[in-house]
This record gives sequence, C-alpha cells and structure tokens, in this order.
Amino acid sequence: MRYLLLKRDIMNLTEEELLIRISTLIVQEMKGEQHAEDRLLIKKWLSESPENQAVYKRCFDQIMQKKAFESLQEFEKNRDFEKVRSKLFVRPVPQKAFQFKRLLPYVAAACLLIAFGSVWYYNQIGLKIPAENQLSQTDRLPAKNRAIVTFSDGRQFQLNERESEVFISNKGVHYDDGGEVAETQAAQFATIETPRGGIYDVILPDGTRVKLNAATTLRYPTVFATDKREVNVHGEAYFEVAKRKNQPFIVETANQQVSVLGTHFNVNTYGNKSDMRTTLLEGKVQVKELTSGKHIVLLPGYQSLVNKGKLTSRAVDVDQELAWVDGRFNFDGKSLFEVMDDLSRWYNVDVEYRGQMPDVEFFGGTYRTSKLSTILKILKDQNLHYHFTANGKLIIEKN
Repeated sequence: MRYLLLKRDIMNLTEEELLIRISTLIVQEMKGEQHAEDRLLIKKWLSESPENQAVYKRCFDQIMQKKAFESLQEFEKNRDFEKVRSKLFVRPVPQKAFQFKRLLPYVAAACLLIAFGSVWYYNQIGLKIPAENQLSQTDRLPAKNRAIVTFSDGRQFQLNERESEVFISNKGVHYDDGGEVAETQAAQFATIETPRGGIYDVILPDGTRVKLNAATTLRYPTVFATDKREVNVHGEAYFEVAKRKNQPFIVETANQQVSVLGTHFNVNTYGNKSDMRTTLLEGKVQVKELTSGKHIVLLPGYQSLVNKGKLTSRAVDVDQELAWVDGRFNFDGKSLFEVMDDLSRWYNVDVEYRGQMPDVEFFGGTYRTSKLSTILKILKDQNLHYHFTANGKLIIEKN
C-alpha cells in the first residue's frame, strides 16, 4: 500500500510514542532510509491538524538550518555553483555531509520539546492558524481535504475537511468511522470533485483506492457492471486497483482509455485534451488512444504520453513522477509557467504575469505542506518579484 494509512495505526500509539515515532521518521526520511509505510504515517499525522504541520516544519527546519551552511560550502567546493544558481530551487544537501544516526536521539528530544511546547503555547494564548481568507492578500496555505460529491439526480454534498478519505458502496457514501455522507437511492452515476486547493482519497465499491490531486474530477457508477469496472477522470489521480480476474478496471479520460486487472498507476490529464500521461508503478496496463485506436502495454517504470493524437511511451523515474502522492513537489525540468501552474492548483491562486518572463528550467522540489511564500523565494534568483492584489491574485513582475 503506497499512501493510505488506517486510523487504527495512529490510534494505537500514545501521544509521546507518536511524537517519538514521527521524529525518528523525519531523520530516516533525510537519510533516504524511510519505507513507504513510514511515509504514510507521517502524511497521516500531518493531515490531522495545522498544529502537527507546524511541529513537523519547525523540527525539520531546526535540522536543516544547522546543516545547510556546511552542505552549501561542500557543494560550492565541488561544483561551479554560479553556473547552476539560476536553476537552484532546493538547497543541495548531500547525504555524506550528514551524520543523522548520531543526531537521532537529540532530534527526537528536540521534536518532543517543540511538540509539547507548541501544544502548551497554543492552549495558553489561544493561537489560531490564520484562515485562508486572512492570508489571501499576503500568502496562501497549501491544499487541504476538500471535495464535493454530486449524484446524477442532482443531490450534492460537501465532504468533511476533517476527514481525508471517503468510502463508496452500493448503499451510499460514508467515512471510515461509519459516518454517512449520503445514501444511494438508485443505481446511478456520481462524481467526486476536488477544487483547486483541495485533495481527497476515495475507496470505490470494489476496494480500489484512488487519490485525487487538486482540481480533479472522478466520475463513477454507484454499482459496477458485472463484466467491467469503469470510471472517468479529469485532472490527476493515483489508482491502487483491487484485483478481479474477470472484471477489468477501465479509466477513461478525454482521449484515452487505460485498462487493467489489478495494479498501481497514475493518470495525469492536467495539460489539455491532447496531452495525457499514464505512469505505471506496478503490474501491467494497456493504454489506448481513442482517436486512432492505437494501443500499447506499459510495464512498471514506464509512462505513456498521448499528445496531439500520437501515443508513445518512455522510461521514467517513478518516484519523481509520483512525488505528489508522497506529498512533494517535483520541478525537475519544468519551466517557470509549468511550476506556477502546479502552484496555482495546489494553493488555489490565480497568477498574472507582467513583463517578459525568463526562459529558465528548474530542478529540485519541496514539501507540499509549505506556505506559498516559502516556495516563491525562488523567484528572486530570476530578478522577479511578486505581490498579491486585494482580491488575492498573485502578480509576478520582472524587476
């Protein structure tokens, strides 16, 4: 299982045990030794509250601030720093420059102190995380659990922002704790839509798990046909398909069809109707371009691309392509406009460009829990500056 974590895995830990576990996982993540299941625990914990996100960020920053200067010095000695400075997004942190194993007990203690201190501080002074509308003219918070369910009979329901996943059955829509969202009145189609600045996880009637990125729509039948399981996607979604030998799972987009029996893959249709990518993590899928009828079979580590009616495939770095599933931005090889498109969806902000924008290529990335202003610091290296208008639009200008 790549990204979904059951609530009982969290609930079985005491608060102190959880904080120790989280701090340990942070160090393992920096060392590159973190297992997929452990990443799920951190992501689940982060989704619980803004306070948890603040604790994690402060703990992470405490380590990075202490080591970043040493790492940057080492980097400058071995590379021509000025040649890559215009492209540099994240500070280089070579693993060999860190001795995390020795730091672990101190990091754990520091994180515990930060965590308990933060809880006390919040309680003592009643500090509140700024609401989105309070930040709209100066900053934007990252996406949160937000989605709408719409049935073909016209009924519409807003999903709970305190929940991160929703279960679909032939009886209706409900949360993990059994709380009901809506009852299915008859066999029909329904959609779950995440807006810009929204994400949600969906468990379909057959047990297939779907993670919806921001600005994504998933259309599904409340009851699957006996011979196939078919859904429609616009936007970006990661699928962990439940295996059913005689009932293939089919994902349709504007111009392609992906057919599987049981596998893990990602579908991205953000670009437009003529630009769609399917990335395979495990198993096997068949991708068909609907206009020409051409099809190919993807193996793990490969990505299909439908562009202007042409269907091709290529080998890719799956971890980079699926960075969003693990809560990261990956900007490797992206232009300024592509980077800002990602940020626009994630932070629910309109972007306006004034003047000639530089033709540059970025590399690196950061965590999706960061505030928008933190990420926009990269613009300074391109002699760009930004500000928010009264209605929250982000203006980017050449200095």
